[in-house]
Amino acid sequence: MDVIDVKTLVDLIVVRARVDKTAPDPTLRNGWRTDNLFMGDVDALVVGQNNDPSAYAKIGRQVLAKVRDLPEMAVLAQLAILRGERLLTATPEREKLILQFAQELETAISILPDGTRKMRCKSLFEYHMGIFYETYGRFDLAADAHTRAAKEADRFGDRPGAAISHFMETVCRLQDALRTDRPSDELETIFSDMEKKFAQLVEAMYGSALEVQWAEGNCPALMIEACVWLDRTHIKWNDWVTTAIAAAEKLGRAWEPIAEFVRAVDMDNHGDPQTDEALYAIAKGGDVNERRATAFLILARHAIQSGKANEAINIVEQIPVQGAQHVRTIAERMFK
Repeated sequence: MDVIDVKTLVDLIVVRARVDKTAPDPTLRNGWRTDNLFMGDVDALVVGQNNDPSAYAKIGRQVLAKVRDLPEMAVLAQLAILRGERLLTATPEREKLILQFAQELETAISILPDGTRKMRCKSLFEYHMGIFYETYGRFDLAADAHTRAAKEADRFGDRPGAAISHFMETVCRLQDALRTDRPSDELETIFSDMEKKFAQLVEAMYGSALEVQWAEGNCPALMIEACVWLDRTHIKWNDWVTTAIAAAEKLGRAWEPIAEFVRAVDMDNHGDPQTDEALYAIAKGGDVNERRATAFLILARHAIQSGKANEAINIVEQIPVQGAQHVRTIAERMFK
C-alpha cells in the first residue's frame, strides 16, 4: 500500500479552497475546483487506490479545522468525513455516531447561501446517507434518500450524479421488496426498472470522470448480484462480468473484493467445479455483508440441490443479517 501523505493532501485542498473563494461566481458548480479535487482526485487516491477510508475521514477533519471561516468548504470537508466513516466497519456505535454527525451536517448545509454549491452539497449528503442506510439495512430510508439526492442533482444539472442516484434508488427498492418478501411479479417489475435506469446511467456517464466507476464497475456488479438474488440469468451476463472485472482492475485496491465476487459468481453460472471453494473464500472473508451473504445464498442453493438439507440450514444460519436482511429472507424462503 502506498504511503498517504495526509498533511500534503490537506494543504493542497485548503489552498485550493482559498482560491475557490475568490472565483468570479462562487455558486458555479463547474467552477468549484475544490469539489473536483477533494471528492474526485483525493478520494480516488485515498479510498480507491489505497482502500483507506479512515485516512479520508482524517483528511476531512484536518481540512475542516482550517476552513471553518468558509462555510461551503467546511461542509465539503464534513461530507468527506461522512464518506470515510460510512465506509468503515458497520457497528452500532458507528451507526449512532454517523446519525448524530448527519444531523449536524444537514443543519450546516441548510444555512449555506443558495446556489449550485448548496445543491451539490445537499445531493452528496443524501447520496451518502442512502449508502449509509443501505449498509445498516434500512433499505426503505436508503431509497428515499437516493430519491432526494437525484432531485437535487437534477436541479443543478448534474446529469451523472442524478443518474447514479436514480439507479441506486431502484436497487434499494429491490432490496426492500426482497426483504419484505414481495410477489415475484413485483420483483421482476423492479428489476426491469433497474435495467432501464442502468441504460440511462451509461448514457449519462459517457465521457465523465465517474464513467469507469459506475457505468463499468458498480452497475454491472449490482446487476449481477440482483440476478443471483432473483435466481435468474440474463442475456448480458457475460458482458457485465467482463466489464465489471476490467473496471475493478483499473480502479484500485478497494475494488478487488468486487472482482473476486464477480469471478466466483460467474464460475457458478458456468458450472465450474471449483465454485464452492471460491464462494466460501468470499463468504468467510472480510468483504461487505451483502456480497458475503450472497455467496452463502449460492452455497445454500447448492446444498439443497445436492439433497443436503441439514447442510443448507447450517449455511443459511451463517448468513449475516446487518445490511443483508433481503438475502437472508431469500435463503429462509427456500425452506418454506
